[in-house]
Amino acid sequence: MSLRFIRSALLACAGLAYAVSADDIPSDTQSGSFSFAVVADPRAEGPSWRNALREIRDMKTNPPPVFSPAQWIVVAGDIDPAVLRYADYTNAFPSAQARPPLLAVVGNHDLGAADLPFIRDVMIPAVPGIIRRQPSSCDYYRDYRNVRMIVVDAYDDCGKAGVIRGTGLRWVEQVIGETPENIDHIFISFHEPAFPRGRHVTDSFNANIRQRDAFWRMLLSAGGGRVRAVLVGHTHSYSRMRVRDPGSEAANDLSAFPNEDGGIYQIDAGAAGHGLTNTLVQIQVEGKDLFFRTLQAAAGPDQPFAECDRWELLQTHAKLTANAQEVKVAPICVTADRARTMR
Repeated sequence: MSLRFIRSALLACAGLAYAVSADDIPSDTQSGSFSFAVVADPRAEGPSWRNALREIRDMKTNPPPVFSPAQWIVVAGDIDPAVLRYADYTNAFPSAQARPPLLAVVGNHDLGAADLPFIRDVMIPAVPGIIRRQPSSCDYYRDYRNVRMIVVDAYDDCGKAGVIRGTGLRWVEQVIGETPENIDHIFISFHEPAFPRGRHVTDSFNANIRQRDAFWRMLLSAGGGRVRAVLVGHTHSYSRMRVRDPGSEAANDLSAFPNEDGGIYQIDAGAAGHGLTNTLVQIQVEGKDLFFRTLQAAAGPDQPFAECDRWELLQTHAKLTANAQEVKVAPICVTADRARTMR
């Protein structure tokens, strides 16, 4: 039995299983594990965005086995208005020393004169330890312990209209290829999904099937099996799938959520603001093992979150195996499949 489950059981016995604050959970240095959060598309919906940030900070919803506090937050695009949404973030985490870095991803609504310069010149430079593709680009990567996080701007040199093209493919391939051996897990984030569900099914990254398939196959081959997931937004509704063959029938079936052994996860974080529900995804890293969960709340301020999805990737005998349920695991989990029928 793992220490993770023992710790959770003790918390449950103490009556703290479903209301664990950050102070109750061992820090990264104490537990040897850490997590990070993924959100997307807050846009102008400040009340929902602020509610998501408070949940990430306070962890009021933390059923066992519990997750550690987030060490950083990925915002997978559409942060506009960026000045206001960044102010919400700094207000939610007032201590600059204890604040989890906010890793900004450029989305299609972030390209205006008021937003892109702020993301490029203020938000991204505020993240410690990043390495940018070029001094002023919004493509960058960051290493934290045994994780490499790669962020791609699919609207500038690396891509166009959300499609990552040759320059972007080659840069990501190079960054993956140069990843040190002590990095166990590689994550990629860009805005528009390779395999959209529910919305934007013809104008996302998959608008160019040739480029999409080439990029996905590069991720599978270049990473030596270390690329775990692609983190996206854009559709405003949550979904996850695991794709090995981007040209397969399941990957291109708009009603399917494949879970293919040996594949890479695409996790669409839905929307922490501009969506049917308020969604956040959390990824717990425990050495070579990964644990994932999704929390959702009703849109608006002060709405309680509930866990609606949970799965894991466990490395056994140098082979990653997935222990995952279907996407639609609970009525509260509003997925892209359901969102398509609710528009």
